Amino acid sequence: MGRKNRSTQNKVYKRHAQKVYVKGDAKSSRWDKTTDVFARVIAMLFYPFYLLYTKISGHQKMSKNSNVSSKASTKLSVSTLIEKLKMRLRTLDFSALKALDREKIKAITSKYASFLNHHKVVVSGVIGVMVVALIGVQALSSFNAVDVTSGEMSEAHMVSVTEAKTSDAALEPLEALPTLPDISFAAVRAYEIVVNDTVLAKFKSESECDNVLDQLVSMYTTVGEEETSEILDWYYSEDVKILHGFVPLTDFEGYDDVEAMLAYIVKGTKEERTHIVQKGENYWVIAAYYGIQPSDLEAANPNVKPEALQIGQEISLVVPKPMISVCTVERAEYIDNIPFEVTYEDTSSLYRDETKVKVKGIEGEREVVANVTKQNGREIGRTVLEETVLSEPTTKVVYKGTKEPPPRMGTGTLKRPASRGSVTSEFGWRWGARHEGIDIGLPVGSDVKAADGGVVTFAGYSSSYGYYVMIDHGGNIKTVYAHCSKLLVSKNDKVYQGQVIARSGNTGRSTGPHLHFEVRVNGTPVNPRNYVSF
Repeated sequence: MGRKNRSTQNKVYKRHAQKVYVKGDAKSSRWDKTTDVFARVIAMLFYPFYLLYTKISGHQKMSKNSNVSSKASTKLSVSTLIEKLKMRLRTLDFSALKALDREKIKAITSKYASFLNHHKVVVSGVIGVMVVALIGVQALSSFNAVDVTSGEMSEAHMVSVTEAKTSDAALEPLEALPTLPDISFAAVRAYEIVVNDTVLAKFKSESECDNVLDQLVSMYTTVGEEETSEILDWYYSEDVKILHGFVPLTDFEGYDDVEAMLAYIVKGTKEERTHIVQKGENYWVIAAYYGIQPSDLEAANPNVKPEALQIGQEISLVVPKPMISVCTVERAEYIDNIPFEVTYEDTSSLYRDETKVKVKGIEGEREVVANVTKQNGREIGRTVLEETVLSEPTTKVVYKGTKEPPPRMGTGTLKRPASRGSVTSEFGWRWGARHEGIDIGLPVGSDVKAADGGVVTFAGYSSSYGYYVMIDHGGNIKTVYAHCSKLLVSKNDKVYQGQVIARSGNTGRSTGPHLHFEVRVNGTPVNPRNYVSF
């Protein structure tokens, strides 16, 4: 994991060394400078024709041991042609010009001027063809495109020749040449954001690159006024650099937009998929509809609380996969709970698989100072530096039964399903409908016991009964326990008389916390008072 740019006030970006051409030297002679200018002009004018000739005649050579693609051949570059022309011009002997008669030179010049004036249409055409050919250099060079990576763009001007030094076989000279980087119009200057050696974005100025990265870092390093944490440090998970180079015209598709590129870096995709929340929908329903996980929706909408969804609210269905991850190290101070211990005491007043709380456990509290490491706002690590105990926890003491339970089968006698509570609604007609059981008023969370031993035939939820349990006691007698808050048994479990099977509640079609108790004989509800004493 590379650690880059430790502080927003002190950024250092790596840049490649730039290779530049120096036109002449201050101490060089005037003739050297003149030949350099003439050589460059002639080379630029006639290079397209020379290039076309070499392609047609097939005089180019291919290196047998280079890494260049087998489809790419080498050719003479502009810089090499310039050097050859300069050497030829410097070897010319102009001393004979001094001996020529000026009048004769003037006559010859006048003759050629007259010729050019008489054939100015042809001359203009030739010059036009040369200009068009010069502009078409890029198209001609596409016959043998050389792969130039963004990181080495400025070094592509150099020509490397390797001589054979082994006795086995002579190596042919290798000329690693791009198309026309020597001429400025063949490439576009750009500042690139490079992530793990991959170009992510191209901008016209370095300030735009800084703007994108600064906004990205600010998203995860800005601390709100209500927060108590302090940002100590931050770094990128990837190797992030800003490089200055040149992009070939054939590869250039325009500069990137700052805001659009920032959104792309954060999401990792340019895809947009949203959903409008409808009535009765939550994350589970929406996730099931689109075949994704609820956790994916939470990741796609970090600023949305799942329990506070509103009808008509727009949520994203695209899980972000950031191209650049920003890690932060925060100093946080908070109050943490200290869990309590649990101890057990045996008692013969309870059945063997029953328990009862003797002393309620109370969690303690401690003040903690820690360094929290987050990646894109999500915690990935925590190191506790200091902790101060504010209150000690209270141990929870639980009675554990040792008495043998009764047989897990019906005894033929039903007992009261709750040890407390009073009857709030009788069996029979009520509000124009038949009430098929007895309601016992109980606080939510009270114990609900099996009226007799038997087998659980149903343990689940319905819209009217809420969470409820049905037990078959044998002898065509069944009992029902409805509107529970929690079920402690499952279908096909065998239970004994007096076993706690659920906790009372207020689920389903209920007007308040209570237990709805039914007795069914041969499948028909009967008055529970005929079987149980309340």
